[in-house]
Formats: sequence, structure tokens, C-alpha cells
Amino acid sequence: MRNYGVQSGEISRVSQYVSKMILAFDNMMIIHNYRTPITLRAYSKVFIYTFPIIYGPYFASTFREFSSQLEYVMPVLYSFILVSLDNIQDHLENPFDDVGEDDIHFNVEETTQLLKTGKSVIGDR
Repeated sequence: MRNYGVQSGEISRVSQYVSKMILAFDNMMIIHNYRTPITLRAYSKVFIYTFPIIYGPYFASTFREFSSQLEYVMPVLYSFILVSLDNIQDHLENPFDDVGEDDIHFNVEETTQLLKTGKSVIGDR
């Protein structure tokens, strides 16, 4: 590279940028490939579906002590909370699927155009 007139400081800076890009790409690959273990997901599904059935008799037996609506409200409330948490887990598990507000989205066409023109991604906005 010195034959082309590139100074050693510029080569060092480019090397640092490439190193940082490789680390960032590796971190993104880890985030993309991470999934919740299937046994944990199966356990949560079984627990969500059996929870109202298992605790239904308990809530039915305590309605005399608290309220008659308790035997209907509490299993529905617990089921709603558990299903909501399961749905949140599903949405957070894959941040690249473009479903949800907090997903990671890349505008590939814009990035490709910026790379072809050689313009700065940050400076021209």
C-alpha cells in the first residue's frame, strides 16, 4: 500500500475500522442465531395451558371467602398475563423478522446506494 502513497496512519485506521466492523457483524450474527431452548418453550406452553385447569378448583373453593367473581376473574387474569408474556417472548426472540416496533430493520437499497456513491452515511443526512 505504501507504493500507492498511502500513509501508515491511514492503513492503521482502516485496519481498526475493519476490526470494529467484524466485531459488530459477529455480534449481530449471535443475536440473529440466538433462540430460546425448545424445552423451555415447551414447558412454558404446557404451563400456560394447564395453569387455569390446575388452579381452577382452588379459586372455586375460595369464592366464599372473597368474592363470587373471583373464581372466574383470577384464572382469566392469570391466563391473560401468561399468554401476554409468551407473546412478548416470541416477538423479542427474533429482532430481524420485521414484526413489532422494536425490530432491527436495514434499508438495504439505501445502504447499497450510499456505498456505491461513496458518500458518508452520517454526514449527508
